[in-house]
Amino acid sequence: MERIDKGMGWLQKMLNLQNKYGFFSIIKGLFLLFLAGYVVFFALNPKYLLERVTTIQTEQHDNLVRSRLAADSDIRLILSKTMHNTNADRAWLIEFHNGNKNLTTGLPFLFGSMRIEETQDSIPNVDEDYADFSLSKYKLIAKVLDEGFFYGNIKDVQSIDKRLYYKFQSNDINEIALLTIYNEDKPAGIVGLSFCNNKQMDKQLVGKHIRSAGIQIATLLSQIK
Repeated sequence: MERIDKGMGWLQKMLNLQNKYGFFSIIKGLFLLFLAGYVVFFALNPKYLLERVTTIQTEQHDNLVRSRLAADSDIRLILSKTMHNTNADRAWLIEFHNGNKNLTTGLPFLFGSMRIEETQDSIPNVDEDYADFSLSKYKLIAKVLDEGFFYGNIKDVQSIDKRLYYKFQSNDINEIALLTIYNEDKPAGIVGLSFCNNKQMDKQLVGKHIRSAGIQIATLLSQIK
C-alpha cells in the first residue's frame, strides 16, 4: 500500500509539472539532462572517448583497405582482358589525386599516378615512370580531359606535347589509346592502352573495348568507401 502511495505521489508530481511547464518542455529538459550526463561522463573519462574514436577510425581504415584491394584485383583483371582483346602491349590505369590521397573535397586534381599496369610477357613495366606526376606538365593530359579520349600514333603526340612524346618514345610506344574516366561528373583518371615497337591498333576494336573497360573501372572506383 505504501508503494502504491509513493507511485501515486510521483504521478501527481509529474502531472503538476506537465500542467505548469507543458509536456514538450519536460521532454526537452530530460533530454538536456541526459546530454549533460554524457558530457560529464566523457569529461571524466577522456581515455574512453579517445579509444572509441581510435577504434572507429581503425575499422573505417581497414574497411577502406579491403575495399581498395578488392577493387584493384578486379581492375587488374579488366585491364588484362582488355589488353588481350585489343592485342595491346600494355594496359594501365592512371588515377588522379592531390598529394598522397584521392580527392573528396571538390578541389581540382593536381597529380596523377599509374597505380595498375598489365603488360605482355615480353614488354617491360613502365609504371614507375608515371608515379605521382604533375598533371600540368603534360599538354596531352589536358587535351584528353577536354575531349574525353585520344587514339593515335606518337607522331600525333609530338605536335601536342613534346615532353610526353619523348617519354612515350623511351617506352617503345608506337600508338596509344587514352580514355578519361569519371566519378560522377569529375574526372577520376585515365585508362590507357599502349602498342609498342611497330604494332598498330585497330581503332574500332580498341574503342569498343576501352570504353567498356572504362565504365567498369569507373564503377569499381566509385564504390570504394
